[in-house]
Amino acid sequence: MKSLRWLMMVAVTFSLIITVPTETSAYQNPRTLPDEWGQYGLGDPYVLKFNGYYYLYVSTRDTDDGVKVWSSKDLVNWSYRGLAATDPITHGAYAPEVVYWNGMFYMYTSPAGQGHYVLSSTSPTGPFNVVTGNLGKTIDGHVFIDDDGSFSFYHAGQGRIDAAPMSSPTSIGASSSTGVGMGGWTEGATVFKRNGKYYMTYTGNHVFSKGYRVDYAVSTTGPRSGYVADSLNPALISTEGPTVGLGHNTVVVGPNLDTHYIVYHNLEGPGVVGPLRHLNMDRIVWNNDKMIVQGPTTTPQQDPAMPTFYDYFDRTSIGSGWTNVNGGHWGIYNQELMWQDSIGDTTWYKQISSASSASDYTAEFNTKEMKRGTSASPRYGATFSYTDENNYGVALLSSKNNRLATSFRINGVDQAWQTFDLPAGFDYTKWHSIRIEKSGTTFKYYVDGMLKGTRTANLGGGKIGVLTEDTHADFGYIAVSNDVNGSSAWDAYKPVPGTIEAVHYMKGGEGVAYHDTTANNIGGAYRTDAGDIRLNSEGLFNLGWNQTGEWYKYKVNVESSGYYDIDFRMATTMNGVQIRLWDGSTDVTGIIDVPNTGDWDNWQTVTKKGVYLNAGQRELRVEFVKGEADFSRMTFHKNAQVPALSDDFNDGNDNGWTRFEGTWAVENGEYSAGSSGPAKSTIGDANWADYTVEADVKMIDAGGDGGLLFRVSNPSHGTERGQNNYDAFQGYYAYLTTSGVNLGKMSYSWTFIQSAPQTYATNTWYHMKVVAKGTNMKVYVDDMNQPKIDYTDNSLNPFTHGKAGVRTANKHTHFDNFKVSP
Repeated sequence: MKSLRWLMMVAVTFSLIITVPTETSAYQNPRTLPDEWGQYGLGDPYVLKFNGYYYLYVSTRDTDDGVKVWSSKDLVNWSYRGLAATDPITHGAYAPEVVYWNGMFYMYTSPAGQGHYVLSSTSPTGPFNVVTGNLGKTIDGHVFIDDDGSFSFYHAGQGRIDAAPMSSPTSIGASSSTGVGMGGWTEGATVFKRNGKYYMTYTGNHVFSKGYRVDYAVSTTGPRSGYVADSLNPALISTEGPTVGLGHNTVVVGPNLDTHYIVYHNLEGPGVVGPLRHLNMDRIVWNNDKMIVQGPTTTPQQDPAMPTFYDYFDRTSIGSGWTNVNGGHWGIYNQELMWQDSIGDTTWYKQISSASSASDYTAEFNTKEMKRGTSASPRYGATFSYTDENNYGVALLSSKNNRLATSFRINGVDQAWQTFDLPAGFDYTKWHSIRIEKSGTTFKYYVDGMLKGTRTANLGGGKIGVLTEDTHADFGYIAVSNDVNGSSAWDAYKPVPGTIEAVHYMKGGEGVAYHDTTANNIGGAYRTDAGDIRLNSEGLFNLGWNQTGEWYKYKVNVESSGYYDIDFRMATTMNGVQIRLWDGSTDVTGIIDVPNTGDWDNWQTVTKKGVYLNAGQRELRVEFVKGEADFSRMTFHKNAQVPALSDDFNDGNDNGWTRFEGTWAVENGEYSAGSSGPAKSTIGDANWADYTVEADVKMIDAGGDGGLLFRVSNPSHGTERGQNNYDAFQGYYAYLTTSGVNLGKMSYSWTFIQSAPQTYATNTWYHMKVVAKGTNMKVYVDDMNQPKIDYTDNSLNPFTHGKAGVRTANKHTHFDNFKVSP
């Protein structure tokens, strides 16, 4: 009973597929590919998907001509395909990107940053030939094609990303600011569209900086304006550890047709002729419109899943994986496509797959027209949700009418046709893709990635297939996956450490993936099983109405055996709520008390420290032991003991400290920072959780500020190579000015939190102390009994772990008697 709150495959030969990768198949970042540019590696990776294959292009070594290309079916195993372009204009080709449009592949690149050129080819592997003069613009050109077939061009601007309309694939208009930027150098834009919103990822900081990173912004108004940076930025960053300097990414949908992956490079140091970089890839998951990168990872991760069924037709005969309906003349050409060439009547000749999809699915079809007949409706394309000749849907291309035609047959009754116009000049003799996304009774239709229409029909899952009507057509790669709109995240093994969304519990239903005491989803959101889900005030879907005895399971990939701290994001109006976490039959946390947060949308972070987890792929179960609470997400951190640490600097050095910006020195037993900008120095372990940090602070100058850092992770040098980022770390800063004590939060951006006005003199020692426990932080100055600031960070992204340190900005400041206590 809910609370009063509720009351108010078949195996075939060749490439016809059967399976998903086993749980043990894994890739690991960073990766080195065959024939990459020596002592330059793989910088600025761009991945194009075409007809079931992925093609990878990277920046060219500064001393060489040509653009290299690799191909893959699975994003893991790459084959070198040679030089896609050799023209001298590609000397030191920066960030080459390729788009497919209407039978032609267009490459955009900036040779050594000197404007942009467009090259074209009829093949993704080339040869590409130059087809324009220098079109100008700064580096890192990117092209996005919207649902109406309009093109936009993006490139680096002055501390921002600029964009321009394109009247054709080879013509770029005047640029204007997108409003997206990182303040300092900003480059490497990638734009894609999901559920009607435009997403832009972009990279900031100098390419040689460890703080090179990826942010993202979202627009609801158009592809070239209206972007708002997400509050959880950076989306991808690592300044310490096995990989650093992460950026210049592309985003591509994986082989299961559903999972987005971010592909990026890391910095491995200066090469002989530029930065040495290598290839990395991590999964993207979604919660509502939030894009969440599950990374960066540097340990083995589950390989991208393949579709439930797919076919490359890379054989000599059609085979038993397909069933012919109504005849026609079918065959295989060159072990690369299936054809049907009977024309002259309006019979629907079909080939139907042997494998059936689940109720919700995504399907992809690639096809082109060789010749059309003279009837009123020569068409060709896809059929789906096929159970028999009385129940199925179709999506057909019509060159005669330049449109996509869709219909359903349900219980033998043909439903109305609905058509969607395609762009003018659409060449049906070239390859085009049809994509079908089915969720519940809703069908979305895409052509060449453009959303052309949405319909509803009372059809379940079924087989997929292809058909022709009075048309000779070819069919390339065809696939179907039992995932749609990001549902592949539910059964993916999520990396630990990392964040797991509560609504991403595994598949399998009642008693396998979860136990819920009601038969239906009370909130009616996100998933169609019995898990109770609602959209909360933070813009995320969360599990709600969770009662005593209910539980949810999550697939995780634990990096290494050891102790972890877990932050649970919870809300409840009840007292005495309790949860716990299981690994199989082992209770790994014991009882965790969840406080009354005061409202179902007052979210708080509840932390359990020192939880021992075994390495590898596991299934963790969150149990609601007592009472009712809403559950949004959980974040796993490595656990590290905080030692007693002190430094009075009387030894004349700052051994153990890491200096960043500014001018640091040890003078007369005092740690001195002089700077006209920011200056910081850190010490300790990024996995430290609760501790007290204190020090004596003396402001020498009247302007600026100085004080203590805590919960610091991913620090970098914010002013190197001409950058000007005062906020180049993630964590908190408690600081003095001559007019008061203050608290702020930094995540490569600045958020002011709170201040306590008071007069503080220069050349005077003040003792500062910060006590950080959970998400609460208390800031003391001189009076160690009464905090000047007492603040609890209940935001979606509180920092609960990190190093300690000292900082100043635009001020000469001295520090002494620095101390950290567990």
